[in-house]
Amino acid sequence: MIRKTHLNWLITAFFAAIIAVVFQQIHTSMEEQGIASGGPYDNAASYPRTVAIVMGILVVCQVLLDHFKGQPDAETEAPIRFADLRRPAMLLVIFGLYLGVLNIIGYHLATAPMIFAVMWLCGSRTIWKLALASLLISFSLAYVFENYLNIVLPGGVFHLNIPW
Repeated sequence: MIRKTHLNWLITAFFAAIIAVVFQQIHTSMEEQGIASGGPYDNAASYPRTVAIVMGILVVCQVLLDHFKGQPDAETEAPIRFADLRRPAMLLVIFGLYLGVLNIIGYHLATAPMIFAVMWLCGSRTIWKLALASLLISFSLAYVFENYLNIVLPGGVFHLNIPW
């Protein structure tokens, strides 16, 4: 069994690793491609850098809160069964599968099923509401990223892109 305090440190380390990978990618592959220089409007690294900085600030805040909150209470020190970690683990698996197939089948074919699966795993069970919500969220995000942020989303092997 694992305690909640240990789980909090594992989660903090996980997010710190994600932040480190983002900055490593910015300073290696993005610089090699010539897309990590310039101002914020012509710099492909500005968005991931900003998200990583915000995540870093939140991680530091969480660490400080955990450190200065005082004596651990009974809930914090209570052991957590591994069965209780099934849903978070499945969420990571779904997200990992999504990232794995994103470049292969494209954004439009991968995102809606991923959103559907996440909402299903989190407890929604009305199929038509799940399908409608996942399609609306997927297309809304695509519209914002492609139309306003001028980001080309992966089209996959079928080269699916919507001409907004």
